[in-house]
Order: sequence, then C-alpha cells, then structure tokens
Amino acid sequence: MPTFDGGHYFLTALIPVRTDVMNDGRTVTSPVHALRKQLSMIPTAAETPLRGGGQSPFARNRRNHFARFVIIDDVAYNGRLGQSTALNAINQVNLTAAQPQDHLKNPFLVFVADFDAKSGSDTERDSYLVELWNTAGQDLREIFRFCQGFDSRVRDGTTFAAYMADCQIETTMSFNDYYADPPVLPAWPADMYKWPVIVSGGALLLGLGATLLLLVAALFARSWLSWLPYSFGLALVGAVALGLIVLTAYMSVMAAGGKPFPTAQDSDLPTVLKALHLRSAFTRFVIASQMQAAGTDAASAQKLYDDFKSFVAETKPHNLDAPTQAPGVIGI
Repeated sequence: MPTFDGGHYFLTALIPVRTDVMNDGRTVTSPVHALRKQLSMIPTAAETPLRGGGQSPFARNRRNHFARFVIIDDVAYNGRLGQSTALNAINQVNLTAAQPQDHLKNPFLVFVADFDAKSGSDTERDSYLVELWNTAGQDLREIFRFCQGFDSRVRDGTTFAAYMADCQIETTMSFNDYYADPPVLPAWPADMYKWPVIVSGGALLLGLGATLLLLVAALFARSWLSWLPYSFGLALVGAVALGLIVLTAYMSVMAAGGKPFPTAQDSDLPTVLKALHLRSAFTRFVIASQMQAAGTDAASAQKLYDDFKSFVAETKPHNLDAPTQAPGVIGI
C-alpha cells in the first residue's frame, strides 16, 4: 500500500539518535537513555487528576488520528542462514563458527503518524508538519533534541518539516480501518485480468501459424530458400508483438495497484470524534429511557418521542464542531 491511501497520509520517519555522552554537570547519560525517559513521560491521552491531568501533545492537532514513537536499538538476530546439511557435511563447515551479523551504527527513533490529507504530495506532508510544530513545538523539541542534527537545523515549523522529510521512508503497509462498506473501486471489464493472456496467446498462435504456413508453402515452391528469411522475420515480429503486449499488461496492472483507495466516507477526524460523542451520548440516552419506561401506552410513547427530540436538539448530529468528543479522550 502507498504512503497515501483512503484519504489519509501515513507518515513514517526514521531518525538517527545521537551517540555522544550527555553531561549536564549532575548526571552522565546517553541520548538514547534520556530519550526513552522523555518518551515515557508523554501522556498518551487525557489523564486523570491522579495521573497528573496531562494530555497528549498530538491532541492539539485536529488532523491526527494516530501517532507513535518507537526506539530501535539494533536489528534483531534471526539466527544462522539456512544451508544444505549435506553440503555443510561435504564442505566440513564448522556450525559453531559465528556468521557475519548486521548491526546499526546508532539507535533510531521511529515516528509514525496517520493524519487527514487530500493527496500524498510533499506539500500536504509539509503543511501537516508545520501545523504540528505550531501546536506542539515545545513538546516536539523535548523529544527530537536527542536526535542527530536536530538542534542545528530546526528553528521553526518549516525547518522541522524539512528535517522530517529528510528522515522519511516509504510506508509500504498502511493501516486504515474506516471502511464500513467495501470501497467503490474503478470498474474494469469483468474479465479484464484475462485479456492479456488471451491477446498474448492469440498473437503467439498467429505468429506461429503464419510461420508454419510460409514454411509449408516454401516446401512446394521452387525457390523455397528465398522464403526462409521472411518466415523468420514474421516469427520475430510475432515475438516482439508478444513482448510488447506482456509489457503493456504488466505496466497496466502495476499502475492500477499503485493507485490509492478512495477516501472512506466520514473518515476525517472531526467526523470520527463526532461519531464517538454520539455513540456515548446515545448509550446514556438508551439506558435512561429503559429505566424510565413505565409501559407501552400512548403517553409513554409520546414521552419517548419528546425525549429523543430533545436528545437530537442537544447533540446536534450534523454539527461537527460542538458538542463533540475532544481529541485525545478515551472512553465516555
């Protein structure tokens, strides 16, 4: 899947962490240790008063769906490379001798974010990063200051966007779960996937048939040797045509696979927050209505109707701005 899919931009950045010694006059530590401690103090969502009452800095941005930080200290060792037991025995390979292993020169901070976007352009990415810096710049500085080159390069939102762009890697497996119904994809003919096979096979049979026909005709001709070059020439034309057809089919399939899915309906953050608010409010309404239900007479039905009318007036389902669930809030 591409970096942009279903109306969302999936940003993945791999930022190298500093490896120098940090000494503030009181403690001596490593940047990766200090970074890990700093990440542990970031609120992941709205905290209770007992937890400090903090809030995630990403909740200040109205485009964020998810944001995560991960530290990669080194690559995982998956064991020895698979080899033939018979060949190892013949070549007398010492299986206790260590094979070469890959290691990182320094730790990396992985930052991934899923946010609302209209396209997968660099301009869309940069506008998000500038907005993110403007809403949570100080919190971001406390995190990224342990990364290489951050303090010398980043001064504002524009330079922060440029810094992150240099560390970006392609997101090849994005996760988007906002499709309530299967997405409506461009309609191709039902058997389009069979067409390259049919056309290629037909071109091959045509070329072979024409070549065979010319060879048979040449056998009954006085100067059959003069027909031979034409036969081979026609066979070559058929092979070239077949290759072009296969190449065109391959490029068509790859181009179709590279197109992002259409935007899922009501998948932007304000709509999702409104839906969460309506769900919790309607749950409370149903519980209250069941507790107050006294019977099935006309008076009870009218009261339920009036209560629901008041519920709609209070919650304003078509107003995405208010009342709604605040970003970074978990639960009701």
